[in-house]
Amino acid sequence: TNPRFGSSISHPPELEAGPGSDSGDGNTFKSKDGKVTLLAYAHFLQKDDGDTLESRWKDELAKRGETVTYKKKGETWFVVSGVEKDGTEYYRKFATEKGNWATFLITYPHADHEKYDAWVSKIEKSFVPFLKGEGYDRLEE
Repeated sequence: TNPRFGSSISHPPELEAGPGSDSGDGNTFKSKDGKVTLLAYAHFLQKDDGDTLESRWKDELAKRGETVTYKKKGETWFVVSGVEKDGTEYYRKFATEKGNWATFLITYPHADHEKYDAWVSKIEKSFVPFLKGEGYDRLEE
């Protein structure tokens, strides 16, 4: 759970948490062998700079280019996944609410996708980008 921004994600015990960011916006989780990395973080949209769900969607698709094998966008979220040219599989989910965003990105060797695809499914189902309650650092606009 991110206590600053109020997002939550579950991960397999094989992924160990790093020290977390100094700003409290997220954390990195890695497997002991370094093959799997999960990044989970949240922050504010910079709306004055044109930072929106749509701009993030377009940026993600442009960054990933022809490596995208799956993409889907809803009213307040998107998912982009695929396999990089170096054989790294990725899955990103990005969500917005009012002036805030939360995301996670998991990467792993495509050669081991049969093992790690199940992890992605469980992680995705556990992701709560905006926990209910007060006291979180959020914009209400």
